Amino acid sequence: MNSLLSWVIDTLNASPINSFIMDNAVVFPTLEMAHFLGLSLLFGSLLVVDLRMVGFAKAVPIKQVDVFLRWALIGFAINVISGLLFVVGDADRYLVNIAFWAKMGCIILAGLNTLYFVIRVKPQMATMPMSARALNTPAQLDKNAQVVAWISLFLWTSVIILGRFIPYVETP
Repeated sequence: MNSLLSWVIDTLNASPINSFIMDNAVVFPTLEMAHFLGLSLLFGSLLVVDLRMVGFAKAVPIKQVDVFLRWALIGFAINVISGLLFVVGDADRYLVNIAFWAKMGCIILAGLNTLYFVIRVKPQMATMPMSARALNTPAQLDKNAQVVAWISLFLWTSVIILGRFIPYVETP
């Protein structure tokens, strides 16, 4: 293991936050519940948005996407906070785990995909005719919107799967 990573792990392990998380019987399980709640908000909201963009869930008006995106952001914020606390609390497990780093890579790719969505697809949704947004008429988003949605579904599903692998994957 390289010396920088060892130093980071040692520093985190010596921190008072680490002691609070690892020495208190209710903190880690509470963080797990918060992480699951955040994941449910994030993935559930994105599932509705992404399925709507690929043509499923047509009963959901396009104009309601903003509401779901707000909930997704709240879920993501909960996951960032609880996830950082997981890492501080158990740096020995996370920072040397290949599944953790693969998960972080998928989150970065999902963030880039979201950035593309915000810059290119969301403005297109805002310029759709009001009748198409409100009444689900056949006005279609371009194929890029569907590709972005499928990539989002793949990446966030991968994040969930890789997150579940973390406790079971040994240090490389």
